[in-house]
Formats: sequence, C-alpha cells, structure tokens
Amino acid sequence: MNRYKNSFLVSFISFVFMVSCGDSYMGIEQVKTDSTKPEKVIVNEVIPKSGALEIHFSLPKGNADIAEVLASYTNKRGEKMEFTVSRYSSFILVEGFTGTDEVTVELRCVDNSGNESDIIKVQAAPLKSSLELAMETMRVAPTFGGVKVEWQNLSANPFAIHVLSEDTLQKGVVSLVEDPSKTIYTSDSLKTYAYIRQYPSIKQKFGFIVSDKWGNRTDTLISVLTPYKEEKVDYNFVTAVSFFNPTFYGGSRDYDTYGINPATGIQNDGNCHGKGNAPQTIFNGTIGGVLFYCYKFVKNLSDPDPANRILVQDVYATFDLNMSVRLSRVKIYPRPTSSYTYNRSSVKRFRIWGTNDANNQRWSKFPETWTLIGEYVGKEPANRDNLTPEEIEYFNFNQEYSISEDNVNPEAQTTETFRYMRLQLMESYNSTIPYYTINEFEMYGDIQEYY
Repeated sequence: MNRYKNSFLVSFISFVFMVSCGDSYMGIEQVKTDSTKPEKVIVNEVIPKSGALEIHFSLPKGNADIAEVLASYTNKRGEKMEFTVSRYSSFILVEGFTGTDEVTVELRCVDNSGNESDIIKVQAAPLKSSLELAMETMRVAPTFGGVKVEWQNLSANPFAIHVLSEDTLQKGVVSLVEDPSKTIYTSDSLKTYAYIRQYPSIKQKFGFIVSDKWGNRTDTLISVLTPYKEEKVDYNFVTAVSFFNPTFYGGSRDYDTYGINPATGIQNDGNCHGKGNAPQTIFNGTIGGVLFYCYKFVKNLSDPDPANRILVQDVYATFDLNMSVRLSRVKIYPRPTSSYTYNRSSVKRFRIWGTNDANNQRWSKFPETWTLIGEYVGKEPANRDNLTPEEIEYFNFNQEYSISEDNVNPEAQTTETFRYMRLQLMESYNSTIPYYTINEFEMYGDIQEYY
C-alpha cells in the first residue's frame, strides 16, 4: 500500500511542477496570442536596383513582439509577389520588376500573433532589369557549326536565354520552336557569351528570349544568318609520325642525351612511358582512359644532387592529320580521376603548330618553317581544394578552346589551314610533376581536303 501511495505522490508533485513552470501541457508551451496590431514600419531609404528596390526600414520602438516584415506588389501579369525578412534585418530586397516606371510596394510588419500593421506604401522607380539589359545588349553572330551569343549582365543576376530554331511542324510550314537542350542558364558578370551548336552551314533563322525566375520574359530577338561549316575531325585519319624521334622508356630521360636532335638542333618529341601510352592514344576516341603518358626531359639528370636537376616543361608530339583543315576549336579530355582535376600532370598550357606538304623542310627546320596556329591556357578554379560540381564537370568533359578567340599569343595565325600538327605541351597544373597526361584531343573545323 505504501508503494502505491509513494507512486501517486511522485506523479502529483510532477504535475504541480509542470503547471508551476508556465502555461504548458505535457511539456508543450502554450503560445499566448492577442489581437492588437503593431505600429507601422518606418521607411528610411529606398535604393533602386536592377529590377528591384532595396527598402531600408526601422521597426516600431519598444515592440519586441514583431516577427517579420513583409513587402508585396502586383506584377504586370496581375500576380501578387511577396517578400519577407525577419525582425533582425534592416532592409528588404523586393525583386522581379521590369521597366523603369514608378512602382508601388506595400510594406507592413507582422507580430508573433499574426497581426499585421497598417500598410506603408513605397513608391519608387527600379533600374532596368538584367533580362532587359541582356536583350538590349545581345549580339548574335555566325561561328563554326552554329552561332555565338553575347550579352551583358553587370549585376550578375540569374536568368535564362531560350534558343529557338527553325522546325517544320507540318509540311510546307516552317516555324521557330524552342529547343530546351540549348537553353543557356547564367548568373555570371564575366562569362557573358555562349556557343550554340550544332547546325548545318545554311542560311536559317534563330530566335532568342530572355526569362528570369520571377516569370518575366522578353520579346523574341530574331536573327537570320549562316553558320560556318564545321566538322568533327575523325580520329581514325590522324596518325602519329616519328620524324622528330619519339622514344619509349618507363622513366625520365636526360635532355642533353635524348632531348635534342644533334643533326638539326630541334627538340625531339617526348619520351612516353610505353607503347600503350604513345601519342597515338590521344586520337582513339577514348575519353575515359588512362593512356597518353609522356615524360618531360630533365637537364643534369645524372647529377647526384637533385637540386641541380631541371625539368624541361616543353614536350612535343607530332601528327599527320591526313587532311587539310582550318581548326575552329579543340577539346581536351584529361584523366578523369579526381587527383588529376586541375592538378598533377593535366595539361594547363599548350600550343598548336601546323604546316603543309609545300613545306619541304618541315622535318629539318622547326619552328621557323612551321606556323603557330595558337597558344591556349586552361582555366583556374576559384579554389582547387574546394571544387564545385560545375568546375569538375567543365574540366573533365567541357574543356573547350576556340582557336581564334581563346588564343593568347598575338603572333599566332589562327585561320591558317594545315595538314601536319605539332602539339607543344608547355605547362602542367603541377609543374613539378615530371610528365604529362591526356586522354583525348578532340578537334573541329573546316575540312577542305582528305589525303
């Protein structure tokens, strides 16, 4: 009996304790509410932004019960747009405007009971929106295999550019139809261009519309143009040549012994790790392998003091394309493992040299009888130790260089047509690594003749 009494006493004391600690039940606090609306927000300043208004405000003094500030307006489509910030903010950014006419924004605060203050109406004119500026500054020009689209986005606001191209929906009727796979998504103030491919080299009509996340859409910009002819170079035609004495040895080799042809004074092609890592492997259609592996020569390799050994960064590989081509762009596919992404032996800087059969000194004089087609430098991520998915995707699958526009050497002749190519690897992402690696070197251009 005493055991039951003690149990009842403990339960009763616990209940009294819970009640005495506040208005709660079973550990859940009961929220007190009222119906008294708070005083109005005080507007201090309105700053026009691109497609937005930045409204600075103060809360009513002495009211700690205010939870948030709410701004709203009705857009041109008749839809109500709402924005909220907490009581700890001193301004609210109201976005989604188009045009520069004066707009009206209703501003009010809301307390913890859900009571709303009286409305303060803010009237001001926003600056021109990013999608309007993008459309006004948009330029469309033909390029190899398609068109190049350029625009401005000084505020780095996000928007999308929708691409429309000709399509025959019914016999004899050609219409502009949006291709969702070509949509350009951007929020960059620096990279404000894109290439739209792949289209035939015939006169055709293109359309472009800019939209933003607020549902705004511009009118359609129509362009009629003819893309330049572009084909993908078939790797089956490309063959590595041995006129510059490539070697195969599983390790570094001395520059003075193996690096220079004593008869011509020309630097030899590189020393690859083995036949399975030869230059030919970068033209075999495999973008996911671990094939091409070519060593940098080393000066003073036999010196017992490693401090006196010097890595020669330049490594060459020479090819007969078996066609005359004016290159438009190239793509590099590196080793796909994470340790090679913007790192290690992946190629960062390279040159393309070209010549034709008319140059009968091509194997005995270099570079004076060859043409520098272009020199290119790979991008650096914002932080190598914290790569974004977009940076990784770009490096492994979309690392593309436009022959003319991405060339960094003013002496290059980017429009030259050539048959023989000498690839000069100049810098790896880690220059202390004694070799280079590439999976595939993909080329596009105007092929004028096959041999």
